[in-house]
Amino acid sequence: MPDAALQACATAAPAATPRIHLAAPADVPFIVERIAAESRAGHFACDCSRPDVLRGLWHQVQTAVSHGVMPLPGERNGAGARAFVVQVGGADAGFAILVEDSPGSWYRRLELFAIAVHPGFRGRGLGRRLVDVLVRASRSARVYARCAFASAAMAGVLRSCGFELGARPNPGGVTLEWRRAPQPA
Repeated sequence: MPDAALQACATAAPAATPRIHLAAPADVPFIVERIAAESRAGHFACDCSRPDVLRGLWHQVQTAVSHGVMPLPGERNGAGARAFVVQVGGADAGFAILVEDSPGSWYRRLELFAIAVHPGFRGRGLGRRLVDVLVRASRSARVYARCAFASAAMAGVLRSCGFELGARPNPGGVTLEWRRAPQPA
């Protein structure tokens, strides 16, 4: 199960050191509020001003946090998901959600489904640390992320973590992909 490796990266740390932990139900409001705020800035492709979209977002995040699966349309419905929060000095600073590309594909292909750092914590390397730690701890062969054109800074963070331009189409932006180096036999 993927949880053991990911939880191992989420160890307690001194207050000033960033601490990454598996999200708990109490973290859902922070995650949803960050997604809604970043959506208003054009960084996520959902219209959180619509009550039905916001309700759906709450349901997705709550289900991912509580049950480890992501309710999605079509073939991806029920894909495994894990949400993480990074804290600095006890304050929520950012989050990331990893979702299987398809149910059962955790070790083959994951999507960095959503990631954001609160504006007050940007410029400290937290996004880079979050991406690097989670992608490497996931043990997946490939991880991809879809970035909106408005998310040039996030695309830069992903590139600094070894992501390269991916082949998946993304009409609203670019898809970047990270590939694990082949292990010697």
